[in-house]
Amino acid sequence: DLDYVYGLTVLVMLLFGFAAFKEVIRLLSIVQEMAQSSKAITAGDYDRPEISERRKDEIGDMARAFNEMKRAMRNQVRLLTAHNEMEKELHRKNTEALAMQNLLEREKLQLLRSQINPHFLFNTINVIKYTAQEEKAEETDALLSSLARLFRYALADNEVQVPLSREIQIVDEYYSLFKARFKEKMSLIWDIAPSLVLTETLVPSFFLQPLVENAFKHGLGPKELPGTVWLTLQEDNGVLLVQVKDDGVGMEKPELEALRSRLLDSPMTGEHIGLYTVAARLKLLDPRCRLEVTSEKGKGTTILIEMPLVLRKEEEEDDQDTDC
Repeated sequence: DLDYVYGLTVLVMLLFGFAAFKEVIRLLSIVQEMAQSSKAITAGDYDRPEISERRKDEIGDMARAFNEMKRAMRNQVRLLTAHNEMEKELHRKNTEALAMQNLLEREKLQLLRSQINPHFLFNTINVIKYTAQEEKAEETDALLSSLARLFRYALADNEVQVPLSREIQIVDEYYSLFKARFKEKMSLIWDIAPSLVLTETLVPSFFLQPLVENAFKHGLGPKELPGTVWLTLQEDNGVLLVQVKDDGVGMEKPELEALRSRLLDSPMTGEHIGLYTVAARLKLLDPRCRLEVTSEKGKGTTILIEMPLVLRKEEEEDDQDTDC
């Protein structure tokens, strides 16, 4: 009997020892998991899985407290990160605003300088024009009159939009100057839809002439043989279509792609500055405006512009509706 009791006692002690050993292993596992999670937090890793909170004793309380601390730290870090990103974005915008302010200041100075030369030239043209009249040089007088009207239109404080008929007149004035210089080398052909009421259709001021000048200068200028520019004006379902096409030298594909890329940025320097200016003004006028350039080496270049068709009466009604 004593041996039985002794054996049973040893068995119970072994069972308790095994249970205690397993408990110690579980405790050590939780502690080790906390240690590894702490190292991950130190390294900035808050995505490690949370420690199990199934235990109802002090170890479970410790695990819950650790997880809560980890969540609080993670939220705090995210808030600090978002705050830093906001500060960086604010700094970037302030830097851009400062750069834009400096650019505007330079543009103001450039504008003041540019206003002096055109007015001087305009006054000089008038002096030469009067001299031509006194000398009975009728052709020179006519050319100077066209040039003076071009300068007057360019220097005038025009409205944002003007009648299409006025833009056509300015292009004709410009073409008369070119024709006198190049004779029969360059021709301009109009194709205007009869449905367009030119005096009532409003377009951006001084936007047709730069397109024609671009075609004459870059399309027909380098061409040895005579060339032609076709200027087409049509309307389609409330959209004004403007096409300026030439049979000039055209462009290789890399040159065309470079031009298209620069048109997106609308730089105010370099070649094709008139085309870039028109593209920039169309963007500001209405986001629905679209300018597309196609070209083929040796065959010519085509510029297509699509813009909302605006009539003078519609604009007047809009102005009356916005009056306070």
